[in-house]
Amino acid sequence: MSARKAAALLVALLAAGCSFQNRNEREADRITRAVVANNFKPVEDDVAKGIAITRVQIAEWSDELNAQGKLLSVKETTASCSPGWHCFDVKFQKHEYVERLRFDENGKVVNWEFHMAPKP
Repeated sequence: MSARKAAALLVALLAAGCSFQNRNEREADRITRAVVANNFKPVEDDVAKGIAITRVQIAEWSDELNAQGKLLSVKETTASCSPGWHCFDVKFQKHEYVERLRFDENGKVVNWEFHMAPKP
């Protein structure tokens, strides 16, 4: 393999392994995208046992979030976040949302909620 190909491969591997989101942001992003897609299957194993999320809930959430346009970003914030929760500023094309996420001691999701952010 030539030095040029090896360098290109190394850059590609580093870029793929590098993420601008922390673990909590990645999880919130995954859940948000699953809800937008109206398909909770990709993240159902991330939710703690005994937490009931119905198909109807997902469909209602999906309708609301899809009405906001394309998902642009999910960024964790500490502004007014209660202890034990992880809070996120979520940007869609049309509106911004606030999400809250809480994990159990095993790192499984026990609460996920969202609401439209108030306009400044």
